[in-house]
Amino acid sequence: MEESSNHINRRATGCAKCHNPKYERGYKVRLCKNCRRELSRYPITREVIWGALGVSVILLLALFRLPTYFKAGVDYMKGVQFAKERRYTSAEKIFTATLQKYPEHTSSVVHLITAAYFNDDLSRADSLLAVLTDKAKNLDDTDLIEELSVITDNSQYYNIQDHTIDSLLNTLVTDTPACRKLLEDYLLKAPHDLAAAAKLASVYLDINNYKGVDSLCRKAIHDAPLFRPPYYIMLASLKEQKKYKEGLDLSQQLLVQNKESLSALVIFTTFQLKLKKDKEALISARQAFDLAPDTPEALTTLSLACHFNHQQEESNRILAKLKNMPAKDSSQLEELQNIITDKTPYRD
Repeated sequence: MEESSNHINRRATGCAKCHNPKYERGYKVRLCKNCRRELSRYPITREVIWGALGVSVILLLALFRLPTYFKAGVDYMKGVQFAKERRYTSAEKIFTATLQKYPEHTSSVVHLITAAYFNDDLSRADSLLAVLTDKAKNLDDTDLIEELSVITDNSQYYNIQDHTIDSLLNTLVTDTPACRKLLEDYLLKAPHDLAAAAKLASVYLDINNYKGVDSLCRKAIHDAPLFRPPYYIMLASLKEQKKYKEGLDLSQQLLVQNKESLSALVIFTTFQLKLKKDKEALISARQAFDLAPDTPEALTTLSLACHFNHQQEESNRILAKLKNMPAKDSSQLEELQNIITDKTPYRD
């Protein structure tokens, strides 16, 4: 009799292993009952076992890490959406958290630079730009390149172009005639140096030259609408001139750039209160408070808004909280107390 082998013959009319004509039906490979039982016990090599274990470990690690990666991805997209909505305070928190976990995520660095810029945090934007310098060379995303160019194009306006003039200014006291003369003469030669224009406008504000402030700031805003310092200087000038409606409109322009700008919200609320738009002012003040609940600016503004909306108990409670905070300028706290106790008039 011919001895059967372990070879599987798929073309056999009987059992593919031992050629027994009595094979089990219903299976893709024809095998008799004994051969099928024998093959099911076929020993698995050690290499196959270790390979299977290795794949299992990789799969388990991937499954454990998947929720973290998934959450990070969801948070990142949430930050992108906040940025699209120009809610840069919320966006900055998201991208900061993302970079703490994934510091090499270039897209988050670019978005964080934008958020820091529109939150008027120039020191952070500058430090991040320095970090990104080498990475930026490898950027191939046109949207990211365009976003970054908006910031770099506007960042140039923060520095006086002539280094000699800049060095001379550092040796002079800002509110002196010598400083003012130097800036005025320089701007006659370099009228497009917006950093110098903003510097001179600030000097003019200190000496109550509001016409000079407005002229310089209007030109700077026209030439570079995303260069933010001239807005704030001019807003201070408009407040001193009691041009509250104009100030309200200008502060709205800042809020179009960044809906969550704390500084813009505070000054916007101030103009609303000056114009007796008390209900609207309370909404704006609460927005500022929600963004920065522990800052004196937000607390002071909310205390004033509550006072003018006849919520005196809450206004006093906020005042008490402010008194327990370390104050840089006690006169501001005293002024607030005088206003909400009706000792000092707030409105003209």
